[in-house]
Amino acid sequence: MNTPNRLIHKRLKVLAVAAAAHPEKGSEPGLGWGWVEALSKYHDLWVITGEREGNREAIERRFCEIPGLREKLNFHFIPRPDGPRIERLIPLLYYRRYRKWHEQAYLLARRIHRDIHFDLVHQLNMTGYREPGYLWRFDLPFVWGPVGGTANVPLQFAPVLGVQQFLFHTLKTMVNELQLRFPGRVRRAIRRCDGFVTSTADTHDKFLKVLGKDSIRINDNGPPLTQSAQRPRDANRSRHVLKLAWSGLHISRKALPIVLKALATLPSSIDWQLDILGHGAMTDKWKKMARNLRVDERCTWHGWVEKSKAIEVVSGADLFLFPSLHESTPAVIFEALSLGVPVICLDHCGQGDVITEECGIKIPVTSCGQVVKRFAGAIQELAMNPQEREKLSEGARKRLEGFSWDRKAQAMARVYEDAMQHWGERISHG
Repeated sequence: MNTPNRLIHKRLKVLAVAAAAHPEKGSEPGLGWGWVEALSKYHDLWVITGEREGNREAIERRFCEIPGLREKLNFHFIPRPDGPRIERLIPLLYYRRYRKWHEQAYLLARRIHRDIHFDLVHQLNMTGYREPGYLWRFDLPFVWGPVGGTANVPLQFAPVLGVQQFLFHTLKTMVNELQLRFPGRVRRAIRRCDGFVTSTADTHDKFLKVLGKDSIRINDNGPPLTQSAQRPRDANRSRHVLKLAWSGLHISRKALPIVLKALATLPSSIDWQLDILGHGAMTDKWKKMARNLRVDERCTWHGWVEKSKAIEVVSGADLFLFPSLHESTPAVIFEALSLGVPVICLDHCGQGDVITEECGIKIPVTSCGQVVKRFAGAIQELAMNPQEREKLSEGARKRLEGFSWDRKAQAMARVYEDAMQHWGERISHG
């Protein structure tokens, strides 16, 4: 985070639209919730969020767990724009429906403002830059972000993506470039920003290059809100089998084949076991690939499991493997770090910003073949060096401290302070 270290002053009344600021049913609060809960320490928030089955109950549970939180956070719900499945699969239709949701959010925001008289409005998420909402229309200081979504899937990974997904991501890459360059609500929102926050180095650099708009960079995700049990420091030193873990939705851009192909090239002297969490459209195809590569007997396919079980699996791993080709900043990276598990990932998207040589190994985004070789090399290197794994394990927990939700909230509160000052200067100059 590249914000100056200043004291936070006046407690503001903030209206935030957070389309995903709600917990999933039966789990801890998710991406948007981490932000609003942390920010409520410094400012009073009125949050417009999406309705989803079970989220009111989960929010009530969180209020019961934290005394006084209810007085700082006020929620207003609008049904989530699910729509027919075909609309969710076609980006143009999906964003059209989400735009209507944000129109409803704006109208509700205006009604609430008549009673509350807000000091500042904040378009918090969805994180993707394509949907800036409508809060920029308010005659108030306007903050947008953390914004992401500019990174593209590297198209040289066509063998991993498959023909259909390769064509999809080729088109998406073209649309990405066009949407940033043509006038529209994104540019209008950018012009109105009194505070602009980007979530990754890629997005920061893209907006600066294409639109000449600088930003404060604050990562959009953070550590789990509930502390995960940490394994003993020496748990892996005497272990003969190298335990590996992978987790995610089984879709092509998650790129599990990179891991499977890398493992197939390891020397027979390395005894390893891979735990695979999740399920999806590619599960059967990936299982077949594992059989063809003759690594299937060392792979355990867990499917979807309870969060406690997933934590148990990852916490028992020596290494967490994350070859994903496209992300914002995935929660599983922070989960692994919180458990003291070193990460091997691509130097790409949000994970490329988070993982350093202190807590893992980043693989340069080159060709598909080279990435497979480097993944294999990184696994082999750490398999042969348990002392280095232990050093990275200690570094993982240390690295996580820099991404605490409270640090993020302090950084965002400074963005609010600067936005208020910028707004005042804008008004004074007419």
